Amino acid sequence: MNDSNAQLPFELVEIIISEFWHSEHASDDRIAFMTACPLINSLWKEIYANITSRDIYVPTVPYLFYLCSIIHSQKSSIYRPFLSKSTRSITCHVNLLKSNSDSAMFPYLVFCHLPNFAGFRKCFPDIQYIHLETKLLPEPYCGPRKLSHRLIRTRVSIKLDQATTQLGDLPIDWCVTVNDPPDIDEVHPSVFEMSWMTFLCEVICDMTQYSWMLRYMFDTSTHFSAVKSSTCSGSARSFHGRTCCEERSKDLWGINHRFQKAGRTSTSFKTFFSGLYDELCRDDFREVKLPLWKRTFGVDRSLDRRSFSTTKHGSVVLL
Repeated sequence: MNDSNAQLPFELVEIIISEFWHSEHASDDRIAFMTACPLINSLWKEIYANITSRDIYVPTVPYLFYLCSIIHSQKSSIYRPFLSKSTRSITCHVNLLKSNSDSAMFPYLVFCHLPNFAGFRKCFPDIQYIHLETKLLPEPYCGPRKLSHRLIRTRVSIKLDQATTQLGDLPIDWCVTVNDPPDIDEVHPSVFEMSWMTFLCEVICDMTQYSWMLRYMFDTSTHFSAVKSSTCSGSARSFHGRTCCEERSKDLWGINHRFQKAGRTSTSFKTFFSGLYDELCRDDFREVKLPLWKRTFGVDRSLDRRSFSTTKHGSVVLL
C-alpha cells in the first residue's frame, strides 16, 4: 500500500499497533508483524517505531545483535537515531500453547544466564525493566489436582533502574497466574497450601531455567508467603513474590560488551583506549554453551531428553 489520502487516521493506526504489540503472541506471529507493519506506509512505520522503541520485544537471539548494530551505527530504516534513549523495557515472551519450539525460548535462556546487565543499562539509560514471560498449558497427566489444561502465565521482572553501581543487587518481582483454578473450598486448607507450594516450586524452575543469576527465586519461604497472600480476581489466581539477583562480572557471548559499545557516545581518546582495552580483554572468545529449554512443570518426564540438549548462539545442538 502506498501513501495516499485514503488511509486510516493516526489515532486508529496507533490503537491497532499498540494493541497488537502489547498482547501475547507466539514469536512467529510477532516476527511477521515486525516485518510487515513498517512496510505499509510512512505513517504506519512512524507509529510502529514510536511504540516498539519504548517497549522492545526480543523474539530471537540474532535480534539482540541487530539492536546492537543499529544503535551503534545510528542507521536504521525504521528507528530514529535516539532509539536507545526511548527504551523503557525489554520483554521476552515465550508462548508454549501450540508448540515447544517458540524462538523466544533462546533469548529467554540468554537473559536468565547473563551474569549482569551492565551493558543494557549503558546502552539504554532510561530502561526500567527486563521482563521474562511464559504462557503454557499443563498436559492432562501432570500438575496438581485439577490444573490440567488450565492456562498459566508467568513473569519475571528484573528492575534495572535500581542499580547504584556498575554491578549490584537488582530487585526481582515475579508473578504466576492460573486461569480458572480449583475451588479453594474443595480441599482442606493444609492440602491446598501444600499443593500450591509444589506447583510454585515446579513452575519457578521453568521461570528461572535453573539459572544461577535467578537462584534466590528458589527460596521456599517466598513460595510459602506467595501462597498465603495469593489473590483471586475473576477466574484467575495470582501468586506474587519479590527477591533479588546479584550481578557478577564476565559476559555471555559478548552481549553486554556489544551493548556497552553501542551505547558509547563520546569519541575522546580516553573512550577510544578504554574501548580498545575492552576488546583485548573481553572474555567471550571461548566456546560457551547453554542448556536447552528445561520443562519441569506440565510434561511427561519419562519422555524428557533435556539433559542431552544444549544451545549455542541460539541454535540447537542435540548431543
